[in-house]
Amino acid sequence: MADAFFVILAALYALSVAVGIVSLSGRGAELDTDLACYAFAMAGEHLPDNFHADPLLREATPANSLWNLQQFAAEILTPGDQYAVGLLRAGALIIFVYLTGMYLLGRWLYGRPGPALILALLMSITVWVGWGTFWGVTHSDPIPRTFFAALWPFMLMGAMTALRHAAWRPAVMLVAGLGMWVHSLGALNTGAMFFLAFAFHRPQGWTWSRHILSLVLCLVVYFVPVLLFLWPSLAQKQALGPAELETFHALFSQRWAKDYGHFARRLALFLSLDKPVFWILLAGLGSWFVVLRHGSERLRRLASMCPAFVLALALVATFSWLESLLAPRMGRLPMAHEFVRGLRYLLPLAWILIGGALGLLWPRFSGWLRTGFCALAVLLLLLCNGDRQNMAALYAIAEKTGLPLPYVSRAEEDAARAKSHREALEALRELTVPGDVVFSNSGDLGVRHIAQRGLFLTFKDGYHPYYNKNLDQARQWLANEKLRTQSPAGYVDVWLNSGLPWLISDRPEDRDTLEKYGQVVWENPGWLIVRRKADISASPAGISASPVGVPAAPVDVSAPPPPPAGAPPAEPQDAPR
Repeated sequence: MADAFFVILAALYALSVAVGIVSLSGRGAELDTDLACYAFAMAGEHLPDNFHADPLLREATPANSLWNLQQFAAEILTPGDQYAVGLLRAGALIIFVYLTGMYLLGRWLYGRPGPALILALLMSITVWVGWGTFWGVTHSDPIPRTFFAALWPFMLMGAMTALRHAAWRPAVMLVAGLGMWVHSLGALNTGAMFFLAFAFHRPQGWTWSRHILSLVLCLVVYFVPVLLFLWPSLAQKQALGPAELETFHALFSQRWAKDYGHFARRLALFLSLDKPVFWILLAGLGSWFVVLRHGSERLRRLASMCPAFVLALALVATFSWLESLLAPRMGRLPMAHEFVRGLRYLLPLAWILIGGALGLLWPRFSGWLRTGFCALAVLLLLLCNGDRQNMAALYAIAEKTGLPLPYVSRAEEDAARAKSHREALEALRELTVPGDVVFSNSGDLGVRHIAQRGLFLTFKDGYHPYYNKNLDQARQWLANEKLRTQSPAGYVDVWLNSGLPWLISDRPEDRDTLEKYGQVVWENPGWLIVRRKADISASPAGISASPVGVPAAPVDVSAPPPPPAGAPPAEPQDAPR
């Protein structure tokens, strides 16, 4: 009865998210930039003629044409050509799977619904771990890492079962390898965790030769899908000359150094006393000792696997650091810098162990106290959580019931801003024709997936020339960013230098400047659409215009330009691979 009640509650919550997030985002106008990348990839696949001049979508590359489970689910749930809405619906669905999976994991480990509910709630709390990533499910729009996290409890139960029934170990490793089509970083870290756990646990009665053969088989079935997934990238040119390396290093420094530079310093921040991560991991360590001694058979089995899990994550992080140091010396680009993000899997392990210790104490509480504690935990997490997805759920509930719920006023402001943004993108679609390329001062990816027009290179697009090793595009990106960051209105120089006639801007305060070079053909309180005058062919600084995607002139890329004065730091995101 309790299990069915939880599943119903999780389904109602996910449905509230699905309804609320569509309105909150302006039907996809305001999206997490990672999710927007998947939305425009879907648009490019379905409407190739609209993007024949787009610098990213005009041809398929390993960086813009990777298929994954999220896109598959979104294709099924997309109404018409509203690709962002399909992705948001798929995200709400995966929130349901995530909550249900964590609850079932707790039920399987603890044997009681109360601790299982607490585990599902703990797993939902957003905890930043550094390197631009976090553990949790409601902070932002779900992306592939969320999909993998939702499947992870089922994979963990499979690995724990295979620890006792060794014949299933290759099957578990195969599933981990197939996880590359869900989220590559999650699959690589989880595969390392499971393999070391199996390696450290030789089945009773097995000889060492049989155990080693089983491990070799595990590696083979794991790496077959991994290498199939990575082959398009591995088949690219790998060795680069000094000048090429210098250019790509400058791009990396400007695009990612904030998240991945200074490995030792970031590791120290990860474990610093003023971060919640340290205290959660410390509580998890204490719970590990308790569970190892007093836990149920399943909990003790999990506790016996934890040292291997921790060692595997440490080895992957070390490999990430060493590869970033050694690759340039070998004339190659660092490609494993994101692997260190796998350290986030320490958090769910800690939460599971903490839940296990709580489960041991649970029978000592009276029935009314257990019920009250569960109800209070649900209410606190629902009403005191300002994360985007939870705010969307509260917004939808308040719209239907009229209840004065928290965060609703903030949600209304976000919805109004997103509606204004959506109006601008729809107007842009009406004013332009398929095949046009538009310039956006803010790198508005909605130009691609809502207006369905080409978009000039944006800051976010820096991943494309890096992973594709496109030297000309990398130089163009650096030249653009150097111009753009010279002043708050530096984007005007980049627009004029691009030679593009259309501009969409979220800076109506720049109207007077823009009217010197173009005509404002549409506007609302937050957005302007400008068409450049026919006789304006160069920037005010006298830089000659150049075709889209071709650098105007050689630039000094030995060091990244400084950020604009007073500009807020960009929120870190996972770049799609």
